[in-house]
Amino acid sequence: MQERSEGVVLRAVDYSETSRIVTFLTPGRGQVACMVKGARRPGSHTGAALDSFNRVEIVYYWKESRSVQTLTEASLLDGFGAIKADFDKGLYGSFILELAYKLSGEGIAAEEIYAALVSNFEDLTRWTGEPRLHAAWQTLRLLEAGGLAPAVASCVECGAYVPEGGCKFSMKGGVVCADCSAPHRLRPETRQALAVFSDARRACPTETAPSALFTLLSRFAAEQTGAAFRSLQVIEQITRP
Repeated sequence: MQERSEGVVLRAVDYSETSRIVTFLTPGRGQVACMVKGARRPGSHTGAALDSFNRVEIVYYWKESRSVQTLTEASLLDGFGAIKADFDKGLYGSFILELAYKLSGEGIAAEEIYAALVSNFEDLTRWTGEPRLHAAWQTLRLLEAGGLAPAVASCVECGAYVPEGGCKFSMKGGVVCADCSAPHRLRPETRQALAVFSDARRACPTETAPSALFTLLSRFAAEQTGAAFRSLQVIEQITRP
């Protein structure tokens, strides 16, 4: 059965001297892995459209019994060139792509995750602030779309309201009140930024926020998905003092 869909290129691996297997995030089927014959040939128009980050329109033959489908067409809708041209945007954007991959699954509809990813990248292309902070906001939006966003107002242990200011934090669910135990403490400024960024659903806040916010949320994402993010390891190596 032939299907047509939008998709964002999540990853690609070489399969032969001329072919490549590309994994797309699609709204209706979640992850779709496709064999792209001839993608590695010089001058291939299809191969040129299938760089990571690209939003494309694809046509493929779907067969339920196959884990890898056959791609027949691909046309570029948005290459997000401003992200690729900026080292830091591309660096943190790679983590967001990997997070979208970990939050989605094969053959499972992912409308909210897909919409959040595309909206996030559109916002990032216009962003003039610190990419690390934008990545913190994107992480929250994707976790929310995947049903894994951290609690920011009520204690995940007892349900009590957690007043503004410093508090504790559990990687298993979010903020923790003073009466319950948790291994991590949040500084007041990080707690405030977490609340502000959590509430900002349409666009990344322009005010400054502690760099620790991204560290907190990326580690929370790793705990929630049970994944060791390669992109996060690269970020930590590059940004390490």
